[in-house]
Amino acid sequence: MPILKYTVSKNIDLIKLANIKGIDSQNLKKSLAIGGILVNNKRIKKIDTKLKKGDRVSICLDENPPEFEFSKDWIVYEDEYLIIVNKPQGITTQGTMCYDINHLYYFVKQYLNGYAGLHHRLDRDTSGLVLFTKKKEVNKEVAKLFKNREIKKYYITIVHGRLERKKEINQPIGLIPESNPKKWWVNMPESKQAITIVKPIEVLKNFTLIEAMPLTGRTHQIRVHLSSIGHPILGDKFYNQEEKSNYSLMLHCKKLEFNHPVTKKKVTIETDMPERFKDLLKKEKE
Repeated sequence: MPILKYTVSKNIDLIKLANIKGIDSQNLKKSLAIGGILVNNKRIKKIDTKLKKGDRVSICLDENPPEFEFSKDWIVYEDEYLIIVNKPQGITTQGTMCYDINHLYYFVKQYLNGYAGLHHRLDRDTSGLVLFTKKKEVNKEVAKLFKNREIKKYYITIVHGRLERKKEINQPIGLIPESNPKKWWVNMPESKQAITIVKPIEVLKNFTLIEAMPLTGRTHQIRVHLSSIGHPILGDKFYNQEEKSNYSLMLHCKKLEFNHPVTKKKVTIETDMPERFKDLLKKEKE
C-alpha cells in the first residue's frame, strides 16, 4: 500500500497532478471514494479539487478497507444521549490516513443517521466496548468524565506465563524516538505517567487470564505495561518479537462503569467473553 506524498510547486488541478505523477484516473477515483487523499491533512472527496502552491498532498494507492457490515447486535447500550458498541476485532475505531469508510465511527454515524461524538478508541485488534455521544450538548460532560478518570474501563487479556498475584504497574510510557511504525515503551524521553492494575482471573500452565484496569490512558498502555513486566499479551507480535503463536491479539474491553452525564445514575455495561478467549481457554484445559 504505497502512500505518495507531494508538496505542490505551483497552482494545479488534482487530476492534472495525478496524471503528471503517473496515477491513472481509476486509481485516483478509488482513493477519493474511500477517503484516501489528504490535502494539508484534510480529507478531500472531489476530483476537481484545485491545489495551491505549497499544499501538502498525500495519496494512498491500492488500499482495501476492512470488509465489515454493521450489525445492531454490536449495540449493547443506547439511550437518548449515549450509545455503547461492542467493537469486533479487526475493525478500526475511526478512519486511517488511507480510508474513511468501514470503521466503527463510520458505522455508528450511519446507524444514527447523523451525529455521533467519539471520545476514546480501541486498537484495531482490540475488541470491546466503545462509547459514543448522540448529542453535542453532552460532549463536555463526557469529556470531563474521561479527563477526570471517572469512566472505569475493565479489560480481559490472556498473557504469557503465570501471573499469580494482583499487581500495580506504575511505569511512565513514551514514544520510542524515531520508531517507524510508531512504538511506545516505558521510561522513554518525555514519558507520561501510566498506571495499570492487573489481577489474575485464572492461572493456567503456560498462560494467565487476567483483568487489567488502566488508570491512565496512554497509547498501547496495557500492551506495553504487560510486556514490560515479562507477561506480553498472547498474539501481540508488535510488543513481543518472540511471539510464535498464530493467535490474534487476546485483549478485550469487557466492562465500562461511570455516572451518566445527564441522569447522574451509575451505569455498568459488561459484555460476554469473546469466543476466541473461550476457545483458547478450552484448548489449554484439554
